[in-house]
Amino acid sequence: MKKTIYLILITALLTACATPISPAAESVQSFLKALSDKNDALLLTTVCADYEFDALLEFDSFALVQTTLNDLDCQQTGISGKDALVICNGSIEASYGNEVRSFDLSERTYRVVKTGGDWLVCGYTK
Repeated sequence: MKKTIYLILITALLTACATPISPAAESVQSFLKALSDKNDALLLTTVCADYEFDALLEFDSFALVQTTLNDLDCQQTGISGKDALVICNGSIEASYGNEVRSFDLSERTYRVVKTGGDWLVCGYTK
């Protein structure tokens, strides 16, 4: 009985300490998953109108290669005016024939804007 109570307390403590993901960070994760999965319909639902062209250019750059999304973890780091700022850890691995190239996701800070109740990716800075 004591072990069960101890286990419940530890589980509750770990759950309470887990950092919940913000809606803005969830949007960036959805964007990156759509990019890696080559799902252009989903990708376009995750970006603002001003970023659609650039997002599709990035999408096209992965069109002919096999991609894998590794260790994705995104967190909102702050607010800049009306925009949320999101940084992700992990990488997109792209196979170009025999060569595998890794794109480090932590090199970008995504700008995410709330539009009509949805958080949409509107670009990034390096």
